[in-house]
Amino acid sequence: MFKFDFIKYKAISITLSTILIIAGFAVTFGKYDGFAHSLDFDGGLRSVIELPIGKGRSDLESFFKKTEIEAVIILLEKDKNIYQMDIGLGSTPQIDQLYNQIPENERELKTSSIDKFVTILQREFQVPKEKILSADQVGAVVGSELTSTGITLLGTTLLIILLYLSYRSQFKFALASALALIHDILFTLAMIGFFQMKPSVPMIAALLTLLGYSINDKIVVFDRIRENSHGKDNLALSNVINISIGQTLGRTINTSLTTLISVVAIIIGGAVELYDFAFILIFGVVVGTYSSIFIAAPISEIYDQFRRKRKLA
Repeated sequence: MFKFDFIKYKAISITLSTILIIAGFAVTFGKYDGFAHSLDFDGGLRSVIELPIGKGRSDLESFFKKTEIEAVIILLEKDKNIYQMDIGLGSTPQIDQLYNQIPENERELKTSSIDKFVTILQREFQVPKEKILSADQVGAVVGSELTSTGITLLGTTLLIILLYLSYRSQFKFALASALALIHDILFTLAMIGFFQMKPSVPMIAALLTLLGYSINDKIVVFDRIRENSHGKDNLALSNVINISIGQTLGRTINTSLTTLISVVAIIIGGAVELYDFAFILIFGVVVGTYSSIFIAAPISEIYDQFRRKRKLA
């Protein structure tokens, strides 16, 4: 069994997490004025086209980089060379500028941003009209619904976890788990904002998956603490926590590594559309494992000490 005084460094771990979370959000809102814009949450332009033979993702990426148009490129059908392109509304000035460079006799004076964008793509990649499979301007209504649903699911999940763990074990463990889960979500959101990752539906799925993985790890640790503390009221909770974490550490590391291998396979496999999903899960697994040991367990010990002092007062 691995022996280490995990509780001894609780002040350092909690303080470090707090500083990193605050720093992440400070950069997000101080430097970038918030999270990155995305089509799902802010609206924009979405087009699906079948590129000519010999053209592909690299050509699209090169074009968008050259024109400074922010685009998310998704390969829908490899055999037919069909791509979906999502353009944020922030890139409409670049689209207008490119469209105005087209000779007047070859463009319409009154047209929407999506029509302008399609015309630009047709000229740049020699795409006939019938190969433009769809072209729409997407509103932000879906984004607001997703945000509301995500927040509701998160709040409901935390409440259910708090009630379940209060019934299954003790309130101090339930409270520590709920606060540690909030820590995991805030830490991950701070990372998303710091690196300006574009919010999306897979990102919400990754955050909810992170919740499920993280609470599972914490339940294992707290179950062992509860078992080891049974009938040992004279033993300090800090000692029980250190013993219990040492007993479960091997399982925790093995579970985390197994999960990481599966997620890394998504990146190695070249599933570009799922990169953000994979990166969030990798970060979340690491943070969830860390919080189970250095955040959740210490919080339960801090609450236990506070409750004992109130009884003695």
